[in-house]
Amino acid sequence: MKMYSTNKENPLSLEDKMYTVQEFAFAIRSKFGVNDSLPDEILVKVFIDKYPIYACKIKDVKSPGGCSCC
Repeated sequence: MKMYSTNKENPLSLEDKMYTVQEFAFAIRSKFGVNDSLPDEILVKVFIDKYPIYACKIKDVKSPGGCSCC
């Protein structure tokens, strides 16, 4: 699967695919070693607020207009 080429474009180094909220939350927790009790939806929203480039990679989230692909 295709990976983004630069860290700026893909700070999580995620595969270029669509994720469910649960899959994306798992990726965040795995990457950063987060062991918290936040609901997946809240964790993903906080992360998307900081990195809006990922909004169009999540099936259940509408892009806030911050990503370059939408």
